[in-house]
Amino acid sequence: MLSGRKFRRITIFFTIILLVLTFLCLFLVFAHSSVTTNMDTYAYNLPYQKGNSFKVVQGYGGLFSHYQIAALDFNMPEGTIICAAREGTIYSYKEDSNEGGPFEKYKNKANYIIIKHADGSFGCYWHLKKNGVLVKKGKVQKGQTIGISGATGFVFTPHLHFSVKRKLNYDKNSFVQTRFVTTGGLRFLKNFHSYRNP
Repeated sequence: MLSGRKFRRITIFFTIILLVLTFLCLFLVFAHSSVTTNMDTYAYNLPYQKGNSFKVVQGYGGLFSHYQIAALDFNMPEGTIICAAREGTIYSYKEDSNEGGPFEKYKNKANYIIIKHADGSFGCYWHLKKNGVLVKKGKVQKGQTIGISGATGFVFTPHLHFSVKRKLNYDKNSFVQTRFVTTGGLRFLKNFHSYRNP
């Protein structure tokens, strides 16, 4: 049986640990790294069906997996319809993976669609479900259904990772910041805000 003094020490110890973990979580959520200053003048659609609203759970420069990356993670349940944010041509896709989890070893397990735009940039839609690529070749129109969301690759929970790139690598300046048409007007999207597709 613990004495009153030992119990207080243990309580203080675990309180300190809890405070440190809370601070670290808040830091990871609200802090961010610098990202490219490249800006796209194109007005993108939100990458989901009209009338739907989803929250951005990791925005540009997020410290979890977006360090110096201008990419957006939309929190959405597995099986959500994904739509093309901009017209273009299917450039590449992967849909054979059924693996995902919160560890780096899953990074190359993500299913995805890459669409090449008329200006040479690429729209990248990541973490689709297995067999969740609905358009595999040819041209796609803005707003067209192209896939189904999932939780493949390096993920904690199901979400859609979306980015626009000038080159298909992870260099900071390969990415482009993008604006989206929302019910609130044309916007750069912010972390922890929800946006409805008009």
